[in-house]
Order: sequence, then C-alpha cells, then structure tokens
Amino acid sequence: MMARAWLAVVVAAIGCSAAPSAPGAPPPAPVTQPADNCTGADDCDLVDACCGCNTGGKKIAIRKDAVAAFEASRERRCAGTMCPQFISHDLSCAAEAVCGSRGRCRVAPHMQHQ
Repeated sequence: MMARAWLAVVVAAIGCSAAPSAPGAPPPAPVTQPADNCTGADDCDLVDACCGCNTGGKKIAIRKDAVAAFEASRERRCAGTMCPQFISHDLSCAAEAVCGSRGRCRVAPHMQHQ
C-alpha cells in the first residue's frame, strides 16, 4: 500500500515538472499581430495565413509595408501547423484587401468597399 502511494507521488511530481530549456538557448520570440492600420485601400494587401488557399487555408489583410516581415516570420509563426491538401472555400480566397471604416485593413468580397 505504501509503495502505491509513493509511486503516485513520484508520477505526479514527474508529470508536473517543466522540461528545462537548453543552456544558452534564446527564449521563444513573441508572436505579434501584423500591422493593419491604414488610411486607404492602397495601404493594404492580402497575404496567406499559415496555410494558403491552395492548402485549405485563408488570406488575411495587412499593410503592404508589413508583408515582407510577415512572410519572413512564417516559419516561426506557423511552426507545428500542418496544412491540408485541398482547395479552401474560405471567402477570403476570392476577396480583396480594403481599408475598413475603423482604419484597419480587412478582407472584403470583391467590389464591396467601405
């Protein structure tokens, strides 16, 4: 009986321990929201989220000057994401980027501007 109690304590302690990080390893970089403030539709562009429209994903609207940094961070942002191999039916895949009424880039169906 005492052995079972001891075993339960050991298993609980092991299950609650955090894996130590490698010595000298940099801390994970925080994932930030892409820049999306705008003054007109020309400020905005559509980019693939982690998975693009040809791999079951969608598009999001961000500022044009933020596209390169957004694309460069894809590997870090999307680590562990597996994209299915099918064409997405998400509405963003047949849309355009517009500057919304609150000064934020957004995805909108073609020809629907606000």
